[in-house]
Amino acid sequence: MKKLFIAVMLMSSITYTLKAGVLGDIDQDNAIGLPEAIYALEVTAGIEMSNDNKTVDFKTYFFNDGAEFFYKRTSFDSSTGNQFIDYEYAYHVANELNNISTLITCWYGTSTYQEYYAIADTHSEYFITGDYWSGDYDGQIQIGTNKTSAGDVFSSTYEINQFPYWCEYKCLGFEDQETSAGIFNGCLKMSRIFSYEWGVLFSHYYPNVGLIKQVYASNENSFSLELIACRTNTMTYPNTMQIQRFSGTWSITTSQVSDNIGLIYLPQNEHIGVLILSNFPIMYQYHTISLKSDNGSTFSPTNPLNNISANLNGTNLSGTYIYSYWDDESQTMKDVEITFAAEKLN
Repeated sequence: MKKLFIAVMLMSSITYTLKAGVLGDIDQDNAIGLPEAIYALEVTAGIEMSNDNKTVDFKTYFFNDGAEFFYKRTSFDSSTGNQFIDYEYAYHVANELNNISTLITCWYGTSTYQEYYAIADTHSEYFITGDYWSGDYDGQIQIGTNKTSAGDVFSSTYEINQFPYWCEYKCLGFEDQETSAGIFNGCLKMSRIFSYEWGVLFSHYYPNVGLIKQVYASNENSFSLELIACRTNTMTYPNTMQIQRFSGTWSITTSQVSDNIGLIYLPQNEHIGVLILSNFPIMYQYHTISLKSDNGSTFSPTNPLNNISANLNGTNLSGTYIYSYWDDESQTMKDVEITFAAEKLN
């Protein structure tokens, strides 16, 4: 009863203050009501308030030039009922595109792509301007501002190849998140709804790092993405993180076609790695496969649908990969057998 009395007195004080302005109006609706009553009770009870009312620069949370990321992706296919685990590698790079300063996120995972972001001339708004597959969008997708706060909504319409699309980004506030890479307090939480499949995406970003967690769900499929390791220009998460890099070539056993490969490998994280094949035949783009090992020498795919084997002997990596695909011209399944070899970089 004593705490309730104090809360009522505090409410009276807030109401009195409101007559001279908006001080004490927690939800900024120019009225004293339930949110203010809850706030008064929380203050009286000594409960630490969240920082949802703060304003932040979205770019600080979203992008970190030169940062590298490893994610664990758990996906679910509703049509088959299958669940798969893959590992993805990504990095951020600030560059010039068409003589314009551009922020680029590069992903090497189940959906390999690059996406381009721009800052408005006023340096206050951030947009997605295009991607690896579609080039520049006809229209821009706003994702945030330099003064983003809880409740902000960014709604955009645009076209890709003359087809109309719509999406909406919303700032939901700030939450603490625990991942394999560590505990990240005060992550910026954003939601995205878009017309393609009408899926909903929830993302958590940490300042001066980037994406920490994601959850996506639609009527077709769903996935979760969790940071397992990250390296920025000043920090590593976790602080024991090590990266081993391998570079070499792949070739088709029945022809002279060949190109480069790379392996990004985390020996301390259960021996996981991401194998990247450049200019992969059939798709003619980067193709990635996540690998795991129990002993650090013999690797197998995390996704059982990938027919691949690899061996690490000291500083040398070698293996074979059989890629099966549907050939539209012959209307049959075909296989491409690839061999690859790489050496560890210093």
